Amino acid sequence: MMKRGKRLAIIVMALIIGLGLFSFPGEKFSYAMTAVDFGDVAANYWGYAYIDFAAERGIINGYPLADGSYRFLPENAVTREESMAMLYRALSAADELKSTDDSSAEYTDLFAENKIADWAKTYVAYGMKYALITEEELRDFTDENGRGIPAPREQVALWTAKAIERPLSPAYSLIYIDKDSISAEKLPYIDLLYRQGIMQGDDTKMFHPASSIKRAEFAAISNRVFALAEAELYSIDKEIQSYRGTVVSVDSYNSKLMMTQSDGTGRVIQINPKTQIVINGKVNYNGLAGVSMGTTAIVAWGAFYNENNPKVDALQLHVITKTQTRTGLLTGIENLDSSTSLLQIENSDKDTIYYILDKNSRTEKTPRKGTEVTFLADGIKILEMK
Repeated sequence: MMKRGKRLAIIVMALIIGLGLFSFPGEKFSYAMTAVDFGDVAANYWGYAYIDFAAERGIINGYPLADGSYRFLPENAVTREESMAMLYRALSAADELKSTDDSSAEYTDLFAENKIADWAKTYVAYGMKYALITEEELRDFTDENGRGIPAPREQVALWTAKAIERPLSPAYSLIYIDKDSISAEKLPYIDLLYRQGIMQGDDTKMFHPASSIKRAEFAAISNRVFALAEAELYSIDKEIQSYRGTVVSVDSYNSKLMMTQSDGTGRVIQINPKTQIVINGKVNYNGLAGVSMGTTAIVAWGAFYNENNPKVDALQLHVITKTQTRTGLLTGIENLDSSTSLLQIENSDKDTIYYILDKNSRTEKTPRKGTEVTFLADGIKILEMK
């Protein structure tokens, strides 16, 4: 089994290489040694360090001019066709393609109708065949003259999130002022990239979902994904979310909960409709209907995965209104990394509840599957266990 960190490194290398994949008519691209070689990237440019990082490693292409200098064109937008090509090549480098066959012949008429460029057909066909893109989305790939249309930031976020193959959360709470402008189906993926520090919006807490993404921005994204690949496999700070405050509104129909945090700030939590609501250690089969307005509580959840056995059933959001020790049967232990485990504890109602045990948890002995345990948890993180 290839370690996830190495796979992510391979994916991001392919994504970065893709930044210089496309040349302009009549131009040839070549490598530049550092960002200094790019005449259009000033030392005080915000993306200088990101571009320099990749250029020094020979993984970003510069465009040569007649005088022997290079340009990077940092403000140029990445098109949808280019984005699909980068995604395809990333999957190929990671040996994750479902098939290496060229399926473009299956979409000859469709591609002709939508003026898909010859160089992009293999990549777009793959996206069509394996439902990465839809026929409706294909209509927005090019204009009436066949020129590529820039990819919106939310679309790039979706593809990037899928490429890094990290788990989506059972709930999310985005800070963006313009979050209501983000397409609903892309929100969980944008939440993932925000938690991992890959895409976090601008200084005014705006995401600008419909705006195009620039080459320099894609360089920054790629660098951050590379850093993620080098980091610890599982980070509690990035995967676990926990908020304390008062529940002020419960929208069961739209699976939404609103609360005022202890510091007075508001928090809107959108919940996956398939997520189980766990109140004080027990599954509430009435869902959010079991959460009372005006309740002071901790609301917590986590994104869990196991590469060999994805825990798709570990979709739980905990609402804790009182701190108390609990007892249950330890029915499963899954190591998320060398110091973090996902515990499955069966409560008195025979429901399986998920908790996190990490290096900060105090335990009297090594937890063993099949034994009864007594524990104290803060949200979904176990503080003490015996």
